[in-house]
Amino acid sequence: MNDNAPVFQQSHYTVNISEAAPVGTSVVTVSATDADTGSNAHLSFRTEPHRASPGDVSLFYIDAGRGLILIRQQLDREQASQLMFVVVASDAGVPSLSSSALVTVNVGDVNDNSPTFDQAAYEASLSSRALRGQFIIAVQASDDDVTDRGRLRYAVVDGNVRQAFTVDSQTGVIRTANVGHHLQDTYILNVSATDGVYTAFTRVKVTIEQSNSFTPVFSHSVFDADITEHQPAGVIVTTVLAADGDKGVYGDVTYSILGEDADELFAVDSQTGKLLHVVVLVLRDSRLF
Repeated sequence: MNDNAPVFQQSHYTVNISEAAPVGTSVVTVSATDADTGSNAHLSFRTEPHRASPGDVSLFYIDAGRGLILIRQQLDREQASQLMFVVVASDAGVPSLSSSALVTVNVGDVNDNSPTFDQAAYEASLSSRALRGQFIIAVQASDDDVTDRGRLRYAVVDGNVRQAFTVDSQTGVIRTANVGHHLQDTYILNVSATDGVYTAFTRVKVTIEQSNSFTPVFSHSVFDADITEHQPAGVIVTTVLAADGDKGVYGDVTYSILGEDADELFAVDSQTGKLLHVVVLVLRDSRLF
């Protein structure tokens, strides 16, 4: 008489397996006994979905006679870190009796994903008067492999002319390092993020905004010029020349005359520095008229 249902040795099986395990890898062997005799004690096993995650059961195969569970499809921890399904043991009695046990599979992570930057390219601007250590921008990458998320390391691999910048290897924060008036107008930095196996890259464009740091300096502190009387108006008396150490518009120099008396007698070309007299000059008693 079939009056005893099968009894599993464990009501809950928990196993750990790497996501890198190939198809066909053994997961666990479940075991059950039946107190009946003869065919009533002959057991067969099958898997059924768990209501919490019904799709998990399709990833596994069970040998009906031995209770050996194998991987049917490749596991992916990034898709699911824990899988659950039910194993049912049935005897051969009439009517058949059965019992069930829960199987939980914890999927272990391996490094099978490359880091990914949150932007394909970054842009930032920086004053040419910036001091060493000034914050510029922070790049950020992520990794689907949970064990690699805290191990990403950043580096500037190209474009860092004269080592003008530095990047914090753990945070991705980029700061000034070697600054000064030798900075070029634009830098294109190639920044990497690696998990130790895979590497991702992004581009960081840093534009240097010029500042007005220098005062124009004349080539001479005093310009001497001679002019004869009765020269027609418009004759060039001399040319003054000044230079400015700034770049761009801040390095452009314009000229003007200060002083009402001088302004009545002379004019200066604002762009070239050419000094002209604007009236006919007559020398009387050592004075200009």
